[in-house]
Amino acid sequence: MEPAATKGGGRGILRSFRARHAEEAIMHSEGLVTVMRLSQGDMRAAEDALLVAKKLFDSRQFSKALNAARQAESIAITLEERFSGYQKAVKALQIRVADLQRLGLRTEDLEAVLGRAEEKVLAGTWENGAFVPNYLEAMAFLDQAAEQGRTLLMNANAASNRIFLAELAIEALADTPGPRNPKVFAEGATLAMERSLEDATRELALGHVDAAMRIAIGIEARAETLRADFADATVILGRTEAQLAELRGEGIVTERIERQIAFARDMLGRGMIGPALSMSKRLRDDSVALGDVHHRAATGLADAEVLYSRMVREGFHSYEAEAAIKEARHALKEGAYTRTLEHLDRAHAAFARRRNAREALARAIEETRARIQTLSGADFPFLPDVQEVLGRAEREFRQGNYSGSSEDLQIATVLLTQTSKPAVARP
Repeated sequence: MEPAATKGGGRGILRSFRARHAEEAIMHSEGLVTVMRLSQGDMRAAEDALLVAKKLFDSRQFSKALNAARQAESIAITLEERFSGYQKAVKALQIRVADLQRLGLRTEDLEAVLGRAEEKVLAGTWENGAFVPNYLEAMAFLDQAAEQGRTLLMNANAASNRIFLAELAIEALADTPGPRNPKVFAEGATLAMERSLEDATRELALGHVDAAMRIAIGIEARAETLRADFADATVILGRTEAQLAELRGEGIVTERIERQIAFARDMLGRGMIGPALSMSKRLRDDSVALGDVHHRAATGLADAEVLYSRMVREGFHSYEAEAAIKEARHALKEGAYTRTLEHLDRAHAAFARRRNAREALARAIEETRARIQTLSGADFPFLPDVQEVLGRAEREFRQGNYSGSSEDLQIATVLLTQTSKPAVARP
């Protein structure tokens, strides 16, 4: 009996040991669930497992009760970890939303993610036969939204910084030294960019980060370009004015360009930098061209006067050439240098026509003399008359009386035609 008693006593000790361990596990799990319930996490799955453990313990199934208690503990720890991760994901997304709202961005879509994540949690899922909150899928959903928010925030900060730099560039342009009325200059130079800056701010608020960045970069580049253009226009106008002063010292009329320079400076002072720069470059070229055309006009007139004087001494007279030279002098005095060149072209055309006529008359005289020489041995009663008329034509030609020379040459030519008629015997 003793062995039996001993045996029965051993089973009792083991059973008591298992009961004590199961009870301790149940108490530990219950305490853990109670504490974790304070975190507002959903512990119903752990509570259900703990209830199963208690029922098994009451039915004296201590081993199963121990396993159920440990399963309840495992479920509670897992749910706590997942709930903690879920809470961190919610907090991270809330921080992203707050950061984006500080930049004035719309966050309705991200805020809606919080609600949808909570719905996923409540929808739950089955794991190992237990229905648990779906924290994992909700966390993944929140993490994805938080990453999108982080990217948007990073890009939005970059765009915001660009907008700030664009604003500084506009202010730097408005403060450009030089204009007589800085307020008028600033309003004219920056008005369009101020409007573009408003567009960039609006695009950023709407979440159109790329558009806001593109507009801001364009504003900054435009402001810097205009500052450089203002400096270039100022330098070009100053140098052009200095060149015009030199031209005036040479007696060149520069009033037209000076008036346009004043107009260009007025445009520059009113902030119309682009048109002012274009006009200043054109006026610079005009001033160079003015000096060149004056030189050609003055030199051309002097040359024409010398040439005409020499031709007059040679007997050349042309009312058309003389009138053209006179009009050229008048145009040069008025500063109409292009018109001066046009009058000189007329004079040279008259010179050319006169030279051509002279050369043609000279050839005709030579041809007539050659014909006379062929008749020197012939019985030609009008030969002395022809020689006399031709000699008179040659003298008039040398004296520049081309009209009289031409008339005498025509007479000689008519007389020479008599060679084709039968000779008439003299009495």
